[in-house]
Amino acid sequence: MLGISHLLISGTAASLLLQTADPVLIAVGAIAGLLPDVDVSTSPAGKVFPWISGYFQETMPHRSMTHSIVASAVVAIASYGTAVFIPQFIPIASALTIGYTFGWFADCFTRGGVEMFWPSSVRCVCPGNRNLRLKTGSNAEYFVLCILVAIALSAFSINSKGGILTQFNRLIASTSGVQGVYNSSGSTHKIVANIKGVRAGDRSKVDGQFQIIQPNGTGFIVLEPNTNKLYKAATDPDSQIVIEQITADVSTPAITTIESVFVEDQVVGEAISKFNRTNTNVFVTGDLSVEDFDTSVLPRDPYQFKFIDASPSSIKLEAAPLKVVMKFLGDEFASGSLQVRSIVSSQ
Repeated sequence: MLGISHLLISGTAASLLLQTADPVLIAVGAIAGLLPDVDVSTSPAGKVFPWISGYFQETMPHRSMTHSIVASAVVAIASYGTAVFIPQFIPIASALTIGYTFGWFADCFTRGGVEMFWPSSVRCVCPGNRNLRLKTGSNAEYFVLCILVAIALSAFSINSKGGILTQFNRLIASTSGVQGVYNSSGSTHKIVANIKGVRAGDRSKVDGQFQIIQPNGTGFIVLEPNTNKLYKAATDPDSQIVIEQITADVSTPAITTIESVFVEDQVVGEAISKFNRTNTNVFVTGDLSVEDFDTSVLPRDPYQFKFIDASPSSIKLEAAPLKVVMKFLGDEFASGSLQVRSIVSSQ
């Protein structure tokens, strides 16, 4: 099989299985697809590693040990073993393992086949009829190349727009699809919801983009970027936006962290002021016990999500913006536990 075929097959496999359009990961996967042919001195891998190629060529037949499950296991152990000490290497380790495996597996469709279960010398081929298998440089292989190019371009296009899950979510336009996108990418990226529906208060139409802050009931607490107002978008009775259709897009990189804070007869502002950081949206959830709290000072907007619910003796917070908490509760003495959700933008 031609080197370009290995590059396309392995690069496309890495893109599809990792659901990525990252050119580095795709390139790693593609190049890894050439490595099994290190057992031939005339191959690209053989020319780069002539001493390794010379050893394999003298001691083993072509497409034997380097084209086997054993070889893939060795590559996986070596790459993921490195990732144990360098966690950032995990995506590259995955691309390397996927690319290498698909690189030799593609040769099952050639006339010579591969010794997939090495050290067994039995050759695995597909299909069984030798005349239907690919011959290197044949018209049939070039036809397959054209198909691979189309698949590769489609995979890159899909993954550059958020991956297969995002595209499926767009198709079904339901909260379950959005939940799947949020679960898979919400910890590393901002998730933007495209919502069509009506406002529960006045039944006015809603058709716009909102940033998802966190799930709530059957829907989500969302932030309107232009106004910085929070809403619950769902089909629940307490929703401010009643959803008719909803899809989600994976937006810019942003790391979401959740930290616990315990307040023990302490000024609330002092306990949470450390979370007031630049390029960070911070939301506070939890329950506090207070004494003689004046509830009349709290903001009241019937069209917005009620993120602070208070009585003279207790305060319940849910996705309350940090700045609002600092403004209205910052000087209060309280006891209780809080969870602070920080969404840190990297762009």
